[in-house]
Amino acid sequence: MKCREPRLKSCCCCINLRAGCFFAAICEIIASMLGFFVGEGDKLFLIARFGFMLHLIGSIFLLMSSVLQIEVLVVVYLVTNVLHIILCTAFVIEYGISCSFCALETVPVFIPLIFSLYFWMVAFSYWRRLQWMNNPEYDD
Repeated sequence: MKCREPRLKSCCCCINLRAGCFFAAICEIIASMLGFFVGEGDKLFLIARFGFMLHLIGSIFLLMSSVLQIEVLVVVYLVTNVLHIILCTAFVIEYGISCSFCALETVPVFIPLIFSLYFWMVAFSYWRRLQWMNNPEYDD
């Protein structure tokens, strides 16, 4: 039995994948810029800022890919988004453990991470569609 990766046919059930990636990139760029303002300068906050910096770069590449339809730019976004999710999840867990009354501060951070995971799935499906469209055996 062959295991297939999850694929989406559209973003938010009504938007095509290319426009969904454009919208996702805009949202992710705004979220990444807001992420730069967390913390005072502790080592833990520097890790979070590094994650947001990677995510900003990847989101800019996704924005360019949705306009230019270049596969490699989507791959850069996919890799940087995975690194962002790992680093920011580690930051939120460590911050929640180190601060006893900070649970209410860390819960809203998980909402953008969930959106980021969904946008990753949209970008992955868009990347698969670009691969399929750029296949020489594909006839339109």
